[in-house]
Amino acid sequence: MFEESDKCMKKILKIAGIALAVAILVVAWVGIGDSKAKPLKADFAYHYVVTQGLGEPGMEKVEVNGTIWNCGNKETGTIAISALFIDEAHCKIVEEPIEMKRSLLPGEHVDINAEYLREKTIPKCSVKVKIKVDWMEDGKRKVKILPPVKSSVSAGLVDFEENISRYHDSFVLELIPTKKGDYEVIYLFRENDEPVICGDEVFSSISDENPITFSFPANESSYIEYHVEIFTLDGTLLDEMHASTKVVRGGQ
Repeated sequence: MFEESDKCMKKILKIAGIALAVAILVVAWVGIGDSKAKPLKADFAYHYVVTQGLGEPGMEKVEVNGTIWNCGNKETGTIAISALFIDEAHCKIVEEPIEMKRSLLPGEHVDINAEYLREKTIPKCSVKVKIKVDWMEDGKRKVKILPPVKSSVSAGLVDFEENISRYHDSFVLELIPTKKGDYEVIYLFRENDEPVICGDEVFSSISDENPITFSFPANESSYIEYHVEIFTLDGTLLDEMHASTKVVRGGQ
């Protein structure tokens, strides 16, 4: 009788041990699944309005007011927030600092306010405004502009090759990606310290056969400078380029 009870108890303990092991595996699997579904990262939501109206006599004032908050599940490192005023009519891109913090916790918000004064244009031309968020995460610098062209659209890792051509009467810059895709580009070109073209533009179906291309008339002896930032359509910075050239190549 005692032997039968002992055997029964051993069987119960064995079954209980198996059940416990299965439960631990299930919990571990669920934990892995959750970590894959919700990776720890900082992300940003926003609400802001832009107004453009008369300022001082002969001037216009462009103002942005609103809030940005960390809607992700991870604290940022040092974060800097600024407003980009893209004034194509005056060929200017003005970056106004708004806030710099050591960190931004999940759910924590920052109020934003910035303004830009410019000479009035006739006819009236709008100034495009983007908010730039620059922060550290996992020891790496990350940059995003808001609002994005589209949400949750990422091209992943992409590199761009710069191909510069200087002709006697023009300048051409080609930016060739390692991956075909759609990209948002903010750009400013100067010739002999004078702005030539600037803007914020979306380029579609870009590839090695259809590169992002900028071209404009330029004297063969001119000093050309450019600042180009390339983003995915969700606003994530992929590449930024600062360069200058006096070299004449091609078509000589």
